[in-house]
Parts: sequence; structure tokens; C-alpha cells
Amino acid sequence: MAQRLLLASQSMAPVAVKAALVQKLGPVQAAQLSPHMPAEQLRELILELPIEFLAQVTTHLDPRLILDAYLALPDDVHLQVARQLCVIGAFATAARYAECLSAKQVKVLIYGINDAAHVLQIARHIVDIDLIVQSLRSFSTGYLCRLTEAAAADDNVAISARVLGGLPLPRQADVCAHLKPVVLRALLPLLLEANDELRELLPERVQEAVAL
Repeated sequence: MAQRLLLASQSMAPVAVKAALVQKLGPVQAAQLSPHMPAEQLRELILELPIEFLAQVTTHLDPRLILDAYLALPDDVHLQVARQLCVIGAFATAARYAECLSAKQVKVLIYGINDAAHVLQIARHIVDIDLIVQSLRSFSTGYLCRLTEAAAADDNVAISARVLGGLPLPRQADVCAHLKPVVLRALLPLLLEANDELRELLPERVQEAVAL
């Protein structure tokens, strides 16, 4: 009944009233309702709802069903929801929504989340790894090292190898030159397997550290 009432009053009820009613419905019913609302009205409603509630809703909602409304939201809303999804451990959901964005927008997310461990957990669930590669191209060597070290701590160096392997070889060599030997020993064989030409760009001290 509440859903039918909300749908019937879409063009008449003030957005604050709609927001209150949606929150009473709860995250699951709100997710079921969202695809049936016009994109502009849904966008307006989303901007009125608390971030914590929105994050809960997204865990029950395929972003492709509300794509127009989602893409029309400010980057700051994307970031706040992504941060909250990280807080509740919903990294797969964060990845699903991130994959709908451009590489430039994902870069804003990565920069705003500012937690290499959380970015890594999101990246683990992203199918389009090139999206992450493109987003990270302009990040500093220091941040790429932090991301790689977080992957090593999570026993998942393979994801870093996939990401770094998409960068130009000089960038890969630069990252390798700044990694701790214990991390480098796990990472470098994977990078060389993908492209052995990297070996020629590695400083001698790096090759010695991993006994190449």
C-alpha cells in the first residue's frame, strides 16, 4: 500500500514527504520501488535521503536499473555512498556501482576514499580491470606502492599485478624500485610473466634484491 501511495503521488507530494515514506518502507522495498520512478524524480529523492540509508538500498539494487538517475548524481554523492559501503563491508556493491562510472569519476572515488585497503577490496570485485588501470594512471608512485603492499598483506598480489601490468613499463619499473623486497619478490615474477621486457628497465639493485 505504501509503495502504491508513493508511486501515485510522485508528481504531487513534496520530496521531503517522499523521503520520509521511503525510509519507512525500508531498504529492500525502497530498492524494489526505485526502478519504477522517473529518473529526475528518483535523483531528487536520492539527494534527500541519508547516506547510510542509500548505502543499504544499493546493496539490494542493480545500478543498471537506475542508471540514468545514478549517473546524474553529483560525484560527491557517489563518494559518500562508496565510503559508507566500505564501512559496512559491501565492497562488491561498491564495485558494481563504480563500474557504471567513467575512469575520471572512479579516480575521484579512489582519491576520496583515501584508503588503499578499501580500494583494493573494491578492485577485487571489478570485472573491467582496465577501468581501475585508467583511473590510477596519474596517481603517485607512493600510492601505487601502498596499494601493492595492501594487496600483499591481503595475500592477493595478483590483483596488483593485473593493475600495474596495465601501466606503461617505465611506471611499473618505478613502482618496483620503491617496493619492499618481500613484496617485490611476490609481485615481480607476475609482472615479468606478463611482459619480460620490464626486466631491462629495472635498476640493478632491484634485480639483486629479488635475485633475478
